[in-house]
Amino acid sequence: MNSDPISQGHRACMVCDAPLVPAHRYPGLLKCDTCGFHTADVSLSPEKIRALYGHDYFHGAEYGDYIEEKNALQINFIHRLAEIRALPGLSASSKLFEIGCAYGFFMEMADTVFSDVAGIDIAADAVAYARDDLGLNAVEGDFLEADLPFTPDIICMWDVIEHLERPDLVLKKSSEILAPGGYLCITTGDIGSFTARLRGPNWRMIHPPTHLHYFSVATLGRLLQRSGMDLMSVTHPAVKRTIGSMLYGVFDLRLGAHKLYSLLSRLPGQDLTVSLNLHDIMLVIARKPT
Repeated sequence: MNSDPISQGHRACMVCDAPLVPAHRYPGLLKCDTCGFHTADVSLSPEKIRALYGHDYFHGAEYGDYIEEKNALQINFIHRLAEIRALPGLSASSKLFEIGCAYGFFMEMADTVFSDVAGIDIAADAVAYARDDLGLNAVEGDFLEADLPFTPDIICMWDVIEHLERPDLVLKKSSEILAPGGYLCITTGDIGSFTARLRGPNWRMIHPPTHLHYFSVATLGRLLQRSGMDLMSVTHPAVKRTIGSMLYGVFDLRLGAHKLYSLLSRLPGQDLTVSLNLHDIMLVIARKPT
């Protein structure tokens, strides 16, 4: 979750430079009719973007309680970490950097696998927890302005790219600083998926101003290639969530049924995890040429 001083008043498509026009099927979004990229029709200063990701974002605004979700989140991270470890050319001496590291739950696991692990996020409270409570090399700041402590072999962005003001610049810098043959691993919503097309403006991933950009496999692949990366693979993995977090997301956040959610949250089994796959979240792996 980073920002760049360049204003979102720029109305050319960051994927192909064609003009952006109102996306009539998605009120509040702009669309590129040339490549299909979608973006929110909003303009936020870096300060306003940073303010979105305070303590409340992780505790009541976007998540019920991010820290209480740690076990479920790390179940997802186990599978992502296993995929990374299996990539050609990586070893225990490889170095990993995470953009948008939040509370450091992925870094904590990666730190047991790779020789050097570090991360960055603009969310001050989250970074403080990762640094002070988990003892991780996490810093608060903007990736575009940061000097990394090492040359990474892997850069990860888990559910982050949709939050960035200028993902094109973030991908370009990532490509430049990765070691030759290094990997960029990304998860984000797939607006080209069947679920997204079926749901249209009611697709669960569309909620500016926190989600600013909406990629498909084609548009993200094209932007990666434009940034100097080779697209390796795209999958649509299942996501583990707790019963409690799913109830919160549907009834409290989505429907605004606060009293009903309050009643449902008292039912037993809130910490049980469920595997959900609507095939609308993509895991994209790209590689920098050697």
